[in-house]
Amino acid sequence: MSVIVTKALVLTLVSILVIGMVVPQPAFAQGGLLSGITGILNGLNSAAAALQNFINNVMRPILESMRTASSAIQNILGALRNFFEQIVWPVAEINRIRGLVQQLISQFTGILNSLYTLNVSSAQLPNPRQLETIIRNKNPGDLAALRSAFVQTYGAVPAATEAHPEERNLIDVDDAMAIDHLMMLKMADAGADQTVAAAGAIASHGLVVAPGTAAYSTAAAHIATLQSNAHIQKMIASALRQEAARLGHATMASKRNATFTRESRTKATELSR
Repeated sequence: MSVIVTKALVLTLVSILVIGMVVPQPAFAQGGLLSGITGILNGLNSAAAALQNFINNVMRPILESMRTASSAIQNILGALRNFFEQIVWPVAEINRIRGLVQQLISQFTGILNSLYTLNVSSAQLPNPRQLETIIRNKNPGDLAALRSAFVQTYGAVPAATEAHPEERNLIDVDDAMAIDHLMMLKMADAGADQTVAAAGAIASHGLVVAPGTAAYSTAAAHIATLQSNAHIQKMIASALRQEAARLGHATMASKRNATFTRESRTKATELSR
């Protein structure tokens, strides 16, 4: 406040001096000069007093009201901060939950990673080993190699001169369903890795999520869950197709026996003639 008063005083004095220098003054004798200086000083004192009164009577109440309002605003903001930190998003409880999440992640991550990376390959011969490697590499981009390795391991469909047509059909459909199922398993493995990566990202984000933004992480978790459920549904559909093929194989065997019986009867009739 003293700095403001001093600046205002200086500006007033400078203004009066400039006016005195610009406006021509009448000539005074020695006594008149002293009277003029006295008048100037009296004017300066009156201006300083008026300025001081203005500051005390006008500016000071305004500044005091502003300071009071600022203090009231600070009190309101402090009360709101305490309300959110203690009631809405209690800091101590949030820190406790974060510690629990960190503990659970540390407890299960190592075990799950060991389970996901467990090597269960057991084939010994070259062709089965190649097929097993392709089946478990989680790469959906080498389906042609899977088909080739399957044929090298299980053999190709016999030629028409080497097997009955129904036998060839049965072999071909069984091979097709087996290869389709193995392809689906490869794509499911790749999708499972993406789901695990998404789960890890959501878990890591849960340790640093800001209060009030948990809904976004929850939405991401729901999306990952829906994608995982979609993969499971595809696997169930593949298993149902495989079971349908198995039933078809059983009925095909009965039909084949009926065909063989009919053909045998026909040949026996021809031989008896």
